[in-house]
Amino acid sequence: GLGKEEANLTLIKQSHCSSLEKAIKMITGGRSLISSQPAFSNDAKKLLVCTGNTVSIFSTSTGLQIAELEGHRGLVTSVVVVPSTTPAGKLLCYCWTSSEDGTIKYWDFSVPELMRSIDVKLPIHSMVIPGLSSQPRESSEKPSDLFAYVSVIVLKEQLGGSCALWWQIRKCNLTKSTLVGGVTLAESKNTLSITLSCSGRYMGVCDKRKLRIWEIPTKDSDHSVLQNIRLHHTKTLSTLAFHPTDRIVSAGDVTGRILIWRGVGEHNFSSGNKQRSGGLMKDMEENPGVRDKDEADICTTRHWHSAEVKVLFFSSDGAYLYSGGKEGVLVVWQLDTGKQKFLPRIGSPLLYFTISSDPSLSSISCADNRIHLLKMPSMEVSRSIQGIKLRSMVLDISDGSSEGIVFDSATGLVAICSENYCIQFYSLFDDREVSEVQVCERSHQPADEVTVVVDLVALSPEGSIMITVETRFAEEGIGGLVSLKFWSCSSSNKDFSLSTVVYEPHRDSGISSVAFHPLRHIAVTTSRGADFKVSG
Repeated sequence: GLGKEEANLTLIKQSHCSSLEKAIKMITGGRSLISSQPAFSNDAKKLLVCTGNTVSIFSTSTGLQIAELEGHRGLVTSVVVVPSTTPAGKLLCYCWTSSEDGTIKYWDFSVPELMRSIDVKLPIHSMVIPGLSSQPRESSEKPSDLFAYVSVIVLKEQLGGSCALWWQIRKCNLTKSTLVGGVTLAESKNTLSITLSCSGRYMGVCDKRKLRIWEIPTKDSDHSVLQNIRLHHTKTLSTLAFHPTDRIVSAGDVTGRILIWRGVGEHNFSSGNKQRSGGLMKDMEENPGVRDKDEADICTTRHWHSAEVKVLFFSSDGAYLYSGGKEGVLVVWQLDTGKQKFLPRIGSPLLYFTISSDPSLSSISCADNRIHLLKMPSMEVSRSIQGIKLRSMVLDISDGSSEGIVFDSATGLVAICSENYCIQFYSLFDDREVSEVQVCERSHQPADEVTVVVDLVALSPEGSIMITVETRFAEEGIGGLVSLKFWSCSSSNKDFSLSTVVYEPHRDSGISSVAFHPLRHIAVTTSRGADFKVSG
């Protein structure tokens, strides 16, 4: 996956100035679309996506970028759209963003225009604003301050004089543009990403093998004390979700298991029944599955995923729980019975699921730097927003060769070897994917072991012929194969079709590079066995 790294390419184009002096023009395109969870506008017509130091705004009807929020100087880590409280309010287009540059910014993204900037002077990893989700107060009441809860990164000195990164949950008064002094809700050496319930009533983090959950006060203030509880597990937890109405919390772990706690916080949180059981926790025998006297009635486990659970959320009515991860499949769990069904295979590991105000529209972010817009409830893909799909470093077997990326001067497109056995054609000028060529027909494999890779691509000067090199690795010493494929481009629709396949062109040696003659239809391949061959 791309993680929080920029997925971008840069070309240097040589041109002539009026003074005949040579100038260097930098052409850039592509970025990571999946570093953080996106957000829909109130009318669901726009999708706001964190893209490096900016927020890119895409039309949900076309999938094309229509605007950009520029102003941060570091990676944007959160975007929170201010929700509408009335039907007319759906036209309002305001949002808050946080960044690793240590600032929180407030935008009118209909213009777009920066309205406010708050400097907390600490890199922000994630941010939630519970007060935006709460019900509006009576107009006669004095408006209370608005607070954000942020996960910030601090450098702390350790024993021996060395320094280490720590994550802290801090409170920021957005109305007063300042961090609330002396308030640190949590501190950990592990990354803390904050999850907020849809009501804005609870928030929580996964901290290694435990969940930490806080209840947000109805009237929050600088001096409010947040009640909190902890829920424990035997494995490292990776994600959590809050039920929309009931005291149910679910979490996924790195082994693929899903835990569901019911009756969470019945005693410690303000709306719990404090008279129940005399205000004391029940015996462990009466709380099946619950560990360490955690404050929950019962904990059950579901297991289907073979690897880390990355996506977890409840349906709007709370009857179903959705989960996803490396397999590229969304599993739908019926909460009461545990029965499961599977939604169409997405084809890439899943990272984030985002709902909109339109019940028929959602989005899912995938590890191949793609965001799918989905028709609900069928989960059919209606449109996709695709970034550059760079290969992961473990697939780079070209010994430093850059021939996994080539520029087609005839069309102005970049051809990229991607890790899903495709050649991706990407326009740096329009900053979007134009087409794909499937080099090897392979379904998505969630296993870590890579057996096939497309590691080289070359284009003829006029762009009519493409050569790809596909390597199939030997399994237990048997079955290794190198394939040299020639593709012809149709003059009518510009699609490439396979014309010739040459197996093992250099016998047992892998292909190290491939190049076309600048004027004739001749190609040369070189091998790691120190020979070359000419094809024409």
